[in-house]
Amino acid sequence: MRPGYFEDLESFVELSSVKFEYLEPNSLKEACSMLDQYKDKAKLIAGGTHLIPLMKTRTVTPEYLINLKNIPNLEYIDYYSDFAEEGVKIGALATLFDLGRSVIINERAGVLVEAINLREQRLNKTRWAYYMTTIGGCLSSPESAADIAPALMILDAKAVMQGLQGWETVPIESLFTKNGNGDVYEILGEIRIPKQQESEVGLVYEKSVGTGGAPSMGAAVYLRLDLKHVDIEEIRIIVGGVGAAPVETQEGPAIMKGNPIDDHLIIDAADIAAGEVCGDSDPELLERARELIEEAIRHAIDRSIGDFALGY
Repeated sequence: MRPGYFEDLESFVELSSVKFEYLEPNSLKEACSMLDQYKDKAKLIAGGTHLIPLMKTRTVTPEYLINLKNIPNLEYIDYYSDFAEEGVKIGALATLFDLGRSVIINERAGVLVEAINLREQRLNKTRWAYYMTTIGGCLSSPESAADIAPALMILDAKAVMQGLQGWETVPIESLFTKNGNGDVYEILGEIRIPKQQESEVGLVYEKSVGTGGAPSMGAAVYLRLDLKHVDIEEIRIIVGGVGAAPVETQEGPAIMKGNPIDDHLIIDAADIAAGEVCGDSDPELLERARELIEEAIRHAIDRSIGDFALGY
């Protein structure tokens, strides 16, 4: 743990009026044990950029605060190679600031860097928060659905979770969709991004920032063309920010797959995908989603075939 971290926390939260017991586990398994013991009375803290403002306003009042920063070796950004798979691994305490500057991430998962650069600082707009936000903390807050989660999902990222009984690896979307079990306490330890196909592929993240109380939305698109750069062999669209979890659309991509690039097809696919994501939402939100998805599809096509995409 960095010197002065607890002192900064004490000053920020004003412990004289916010009472809790401060705990420092030395391993993720020990932290899981603490969560199992104190259950809903406890909260995890790493960078603290999301939790501390909530504590300061008394929106969240944990009786126990479990600081993960004392756990060693959780800030890494490195390669991995296991059996038939290789890719990039990221420790849960790696900061978004470091990820955005990482040569490894820029080379192997550039769409994640795009999402990080477009992320919003919502509750905590301080310079301290800009540098301290961890990827694990970001994924634990609901707002991350509009930021980095769609980019991780489009990369087929996996979450490596530590529980009392050991480790398990699950799709990243499980962090948002898995039903909570009050008897099972797991903590994110690592994120794994498998190696991506490099040729004939367009990977894109686009953001639509909400105003006047409207939600922000993020869209990630994966698009792969055939060798002649004519037909769309595969396309995926994931949208976050509408609802509690990012949504991977099915109907929009379905009408594009196997067909040549066509302007009207792009518009129709974006319209269908927006309706799938937004449902019966207000017309303004639906139109924003449609415009965002269409822009992301077009950008993905540009990336997959470069200058040849102009004029389709």
